[in-house]
This record gives sequence, structure tokens and C-alpha cells, in this order.
Amino acid sequence: MNPADIDEEISSAIMEVALSLDDPASRRVFLDRVFENREAAKVEMTGLLEAADGAATFFLEAREQRARVTATILSETHHGRPIVARRFIDDDAPPEKLGPYRLISRLGEGGGGVVYEAEQEHPICRRVALKIVRMEVENPNALARFDIERQALALMDHPNIAKVLDAGTTPTGKPYFAMELVTGEPITTYCNRHKLDCRARLELFVLVCNAIQHAHQKGIIHRDIKPSNVIVTRQDGANVPKIIDFGIAKSSDTARREAITAHDQFFGTPAYMSPEQVAMTGIDVDTRSDIFSLGVLLYELLTGATPIDRTTTSGPTFSEIRKTLLTWETLRPSEILAKLPPDRLRPLATERGTDPSSLASYVEGDLDWIVMMALEKNRTRRYQTANALATDIKRFLGYQPIAARPPSRVYVLAKFVRRNRLAFGAAVVLVTMLVTSLAITAAKYESERRNATEQLRLKNEAQAARNQENRLRKQADARSNVARTAFLLDQGRIDEADALRREYPLSSIEPSLEAAAVFRSLGDWNSENGSWDQAHQCFQLLRQANRLDVPQKILQGDDLMAIAAALLRADEVEYRAFRDEVMALYAPADGDQKAEHLLKVCLIHPAPRSMIERLRRDVATMGDPLRTPCPPWSALSLSLFHLRDGNGPEAMRACGTGLRIPSRKSSCEVSLEAVAAMVHHDLGHTALAEAALQRARDLTETCAGKDFENGKSIPPYWFDWVIAELLVKEAGQRIEGPVESPEHPK
Repeated sequence: MNPADIDEEISSAIMEVALSLDDPASRRVFLDRVFENREAAKVEMTGLLEAADGAATFFLEAREQRARVTATILSETHHGRPIVARRFIDDDAPPEKLGPYRLISRLGEGGGGVVYEAEQEHPICRRVALKIVRMEVENPNALARFDIERQALALMDHPNIAKVLDAGTTPTGKPYFAMELVTGEPITTYCNRHKLDCRARLELFVLVCNAIQHAHQKGIIHRDIKPSNVIVTRQDGANVPKIIDFGIAKSSDTARREAITAHDQFFGTPAYMSPEQVAMTGIDVDTRSDIFSLGVLLYELLTGATPIDRTTTSGPTFSEIRKTLLTWETLRPSEILAKLPPDRLRPLATERGTDPSSLASYVEGDLDWIVMMALEKNRTRRYQTANALATDIKRFLGYQPIAARPPSRVYVLAKFVRRNRLAFGAAVVLVTMLVTSLAITAAKYESERRNATEQLRLKNEAQAARNQENRLRKQADARSNVARTAFLLDQGRIDEADALRREYPLSSIEPSLEAAAVFRSLGDWNSENGSWDQAHQCFQLLRQANRLDVPQKILQGDDLMAIAAALLRADEVEYRAFRDEVMALYAPADGDQKAEHLLKVCLIHPAPRSMIERLRRDVATMGDPLRTPCPPWSALSLSLFHLRDGNGPEAMRACGTGLRIPSRKSSCEVSLEAVAAMVHHDLGHTALAEAALQRARDLTETCAGKDFENGKSIPPYWFDWVIAELLVKEAGQRIEGPVESPEHPK
């Protein structure tokens, strides 16, 4: 099959995939599968791929040639000025001041521009590094790269990345930015001068990986990781690396993948670049390119050289380095150390604070695996994140298994067995005999142990059953006697009830579904007779019983109001906790009467805004108070909601609805007058507020804790009067201020 017969789109796809395979062997396997039994098509496609590689080499060599010609022209012009009319960033010397910055001295120069030490004079005084970018000022692509560096540095906030402080342009239009002044040495120089051992170098390298991980998480790829861009200094007794020069950084956001680079324009330092950076396959460079550069840096920290040995040739060209990255096999760090002559290995080991043999044994093994995984030509087999690389190094430092090393030992064991068949066979027979005898002994021992364990279990279960029976009997007796106490109190036989209560106190009964009715009855009696401590204890036990089953089976609306009234009268903190529990278990209500009870229970005391918003749905469920079974109480609940919501007019309207109903309970009327007093006070109607408060107090004194309907006395609910008293007290504190006690004056 000829490639001409293949659809053009399919051919392009095949070529793109083949170019993305950096490993020649992988590329051959791919072509063999695609063009199976189509030798002519495979040969032609191979020729196209070789032509693409040749074109890449041509562009690289052309770029280098242009650089050499440019250097020659510049050297022959006056003060290095170009003859042509194009204006470059180096045309003019920088002014002494750039905005608030006064230039002090020149720190260095690179492919991206010139860096000066400068002093910021206002609004604060500090030393900074000021970088003036080298570029054609009319070149929009160059300006776009400057913008990328500025935005990249502004995104990042990490202790091991130099911070960007400001950016702008010179009077002649040259872009610059000011960043944190980093003083120190390149990481390799620093480690060698201070004779840091391999462990200290790895710990320092982990910090670098963490900083690169931070940049990657911000969507930034550095693309030029090398020793001179990792500056190390000493701070507070610790070695602190700082990553600088994001001048060729790249955003991983697709929105920034505009055509900033030309076909023959490359970024990075050749010896530290990944294969995909130099392959010219059209495949976008991602964060894994930085992982490769980190691997080169780690290689150099351990061996003193990069994987591409630059000492073998005098100044290799970029195209030669590209060919090396794509075709040569990288030697493991331990292999490099083994090939070094003694006169080179000894000073290398001395720089790492050890001897040659210790250095080789330390690097060989796990560190070889880590470095080689970071330097994989196929980026899918590299560490996928800088954090993964740092984690493997930390596991190595902690003497733990690493992810880079294959976990299986089956192949090694098979080879060992093949070399020692006889010895291994005899060992297997001996081990089999030993294992068999141990298995028989262990089986007998295990049988005896199981029998003894089973006997002990049965004995414990019998004892536990007896204990449970005794406990249940005592609980039943206690519940029966406490229930009798409630009965005696109801019959007015106080002395007999007190005697029983002393013998069987409430603390002797465990909260249970069966005991709930007893707690409720005793709680009501004690509340009606003013024994508030006993009532408080009863309602706390009723709350605990309520948690043992579906809440609606234990506590009804009246129970909720009784508990709320008793707790609020005793302790405001306990009431708020109960109110939160009620909201969690009963909201939203599923009926108008339940909604009325829920609103009253939760709003007899000021509530947080979040709770008011949740109760808004229950207001809608309750609906018009006049259409509910108990219109006055529904009007009270509605007025409480609007009062706590801060809606004075609506609260006043609800109070008026309740007070206009001719058939009403006196405790409800007291509560409505108290709410009306608070609403008038909030609206600024002082006289009306005081009058409503006085009416509430007069009604309280007149009724004396009794309720009336149509002029007839009806059995009162004690908690309704407690709620009325609490609302009157709150209204009084709002209108007249807190009551001062003689012992605690203001």
C-alpha cells in the first residue's frame, strides 16, 4: 500500500504520532504495527520522518549561523551598535533612575536581559534586583514573552521562588521588572564550596522540587531549570534555595498558547533541555519538561557532570546536543562515577564530604533509579509531577521503598534458582519437611487454643447475660417506683412521694423509651409546683430518651415547648443547644400546627440570622394564622418570627391579628402584648412601647398564672406562662434597660 492511497488526514495523524515518539525503538515498533505487510508505505513514511528530522537540524544550524554572523557584525560596529536601523534593547545605556529605583551596579547578563542591583527609594526603601529585558522593542512577540514572565512571577508566592515586586518600562520603551534581590551562589557551586554531602544536597533538591511544584500548580512551566537559576544562600542557619529567571516561562493555559515562538526559535539551556523541547515535533511542552531538567540538575549534584558530557567535544553545537538527547543512551550516575579516573573521582568525593567508594555505593541502586526515571526520553514514563520526584527522594532518605524501582523480585529469584539447581532442590526438600512438621504441630496447638477460647467466651457470655438481667430488673424496679412517685404526686400524697423519690432518685433511671412518659410527667408536676431543679433534670433525661428513636415518637409539640421553657429559664446556653437539636431533627415542619410549635420553640429567644432564614419555610407552611387550629398562638409565632427578622410593621400586624381575636388565652395575650412592646420600641414609639409593656404586666398580675377563654377559667399550661414571663422580661430589659442588682451595680 502506497502512502498516496492513504487519506491525507490519516497520514498526517500517523506522522504526528510518530514524531511524538522520542525513542527510535518505540517509533520503529509503532510503524511496524501501522504498516504491517505494507513495506513500501513504511519505507516512504520513514523517509518523511527522516526528512522532518533533517529539517529540524537545518533550522537549528541556521539559527546558530545567524547568531555567529550577528556577533561578528556587532563586533565590527561602533560600541557594538548594529548598522541596520532596527532598534534593540541594548542600543542605549540605562538611565541612573527608573521610576522609584536608583541603579547601583550591574549584577549579570543573560540571554533574557541585563540584571542590575537597584535601590527603591519610595514608598519604602529596599534593595531589589531590576531586570531590563533584552529584546527588539517593536517586536510584539518579545513583549508578549515579557508579559508572560511578569504574570508568571506575580502568580507565585513560595519561600523558594524569587518574588516579583513591580514592573514597568524605561523612558525609551524598554520593559523592566523589579524583584526580590537574591544573593548567593548557584546550587552546584554552593554545594561544592561548602562540601555538602549527598544527603544535604538531596534535602536541598527536595526544596527546589517543592518550589517547581508550586509553579506548576499555578500553571507555569519554567523551561530553563539549571544551576545558575537556582541560587542558594544561608538564612537562619539553614540552606535556602531560590529559583530565579522565569524569563522564558510558559503558561500551561491554552489561552496563552499564541504564536509567540517562530519555527526556528528555541528557549532553554541545551544541556538541561528535555528531548521534547528540541525534537520539533509540534507536541506542546508541558510540566514534565521541567521534570527532565530537574533530573539533569540532580545528576549534576551527584556526579559533577550533566548527562551530556561537554568535556568530550569542544563546544558542541545545539544541533549536536539535540541529536545526543534524541539518540544517545544516558549512563546511570553510578556508571559515570565508576568510569572516572581516580584523580578526578577523589576531588569529586571530597566536595561531597566523603570518600570515592562511599560515594559510589550511596549513588548506586535507588538513586540510579530515581535519576533515570526523571531523565526518561519518553515523558509518559517520567515522574509526572515534581512532587512525585520529591516524594521518592524523601522515601529514599527515610530508607523506604521508592516508586521508581520495580517492586517485583520474581525475575531475580528465577535467575538465582537456575544457577543453583542442586542446592536449591535440597533446600526445598528440607524446608518442606520442616514446614510440614511445623504445620502439624501448629494445627494441634491451634485446636487446643480454640477450645480454650470458646470455653472462656461461653463463660463470659453467661456472666454478661446474668449482669444484664440484673441491670434490667433494677431498671424496671426503678422505673416502676419513679412512675409510682409521679402517681402519688398527682394524687397530692406528697410525703409518700418524697420518701419514694429519695429511695429511687431520677439518676437511678437510664434514659429509655419506656422511661420517657415518667420523665414527662415528673417534669410537668415539678414545673407546676415550682421545683425547677427537679424539672430541669427530668427534661434533660427526656431529651436523652428522645435520641434513642425517631424523634417524633417521643417528643410532640407541647413537649418541645415545655423543654424549651424549662431550659431557657434555667440556662440560656443549654436552651441554645436544645434549639439547634430541634432544628436538626424537626425542621422543616410537615404541618401548620407543627410549624407553629417549631417557630415558637426557636424564637422565644433571639436567634441567629441563619436560623431565621431556615425558619422562613415554616412560616409559609403555617400560613394565615386565622386558618390554623389555634389562631392566637399562630399569630404569636408569626409575630415572633417578624420581630427576630427585624420586620417591625409585619410583626405589629401579626400582634394585632392575635389581640383582636375575642376568644383567647390570657398567657397568649400577655405574650402578644410583650412582643408588641418590643416592636414599638424598635420602631421608636416609646410611649406605645411602655403602654404595651404595662398592659402585659397588668395581665400577668390579674391572671396570676391562670388562663381564661370567653370569661371562663381553663386548665393552664405552665410553660405558656413561663414563655410569657420570659418575653415580658425581655421587653422590660429592652425598654427600661437591664435590672441592676444591689450586689452587682453598674
